[in-house]
Amino acid sequence: MAIVYLIRHGQASFGKDNYDELSELGQSQAARLGVVLAQRIPQFDVITLGSMWRHQQTATHCLAEFGVTYQDAQPRVDAGWNEYDHQEILRVYRPEFENATKMTAFIRQQENPKRFFEAEFNAAINRWIAGDNDGDYSETWSDFSRRVHGALDKVLSNHSSAKSIAVFTSGGPISLLSQSLLGVPAQHIMRMNWTLMNCGVTKVVTTDSRRFIASLNEHTHFEGPDNKWLITYT
Repeated sequence: MAIVYLIRHGQASFGKDNYDELSELGQSQAARLGVVLAQRIPQFDVITLGSMWRHQQTATHCLAEFGVTYQDAQPRVDAGWNEYDHQEILRVYRPEFENATKMTAFIRQQENPKRFFEAEFNAAINRWIAGDNDGDYSETWSDFSRRVHGALDKVLSNHSSAKSIAVFTSGGPISLLSQSLLGVPAQHIMRMNWTLMNCGVTKVVTTDSRRFIASLNEHTHFEGPDNKWLITYT
């Protein structure tokens, strides 16, 4: 039996031209997670992560507090754990979302910017998932699904004796695997995705015969008056 700890990256730079970078708060989230993991888990047999900069930053800050440097941990980088291209998905759906600057300006003009963006993002993702316009995307939903499931298969098959595996990734891959293992229809994946906290932990237990979700979006490390300021979703 092995436990795979799916760790969502810390808060990134939403609304900026380069989303793929942790904010200062995101770095603090990752460090706090590392402190708590060190109290609960003796060691990780394998550490892997996507190839995005926010994945490496999260791993670096988390592992430093866990008691090991990023270099000494010798993590395996696998782009299979990368997020879907949400900027392309939005750009295809609406010309006003051509880039982060235009998107932010357009959203701010709406009566309820947060609610408006959530509805538009959901609609853009549903268009992508539906598969009727696959030619518009560099990576289709089906491709994304195969990629993420393949990344999980790979880390488990390549490290069959591992008991504890850490994966630093994004909300999309975590939502996809959780949706699949829990039997949630793909069309409802965003209901799960919106609830995933930065540096939340989802545990997947694997045996010879099955895989199942043991916990979803665990975030007790951010609860309580001293740490609740660390709770974010972007």
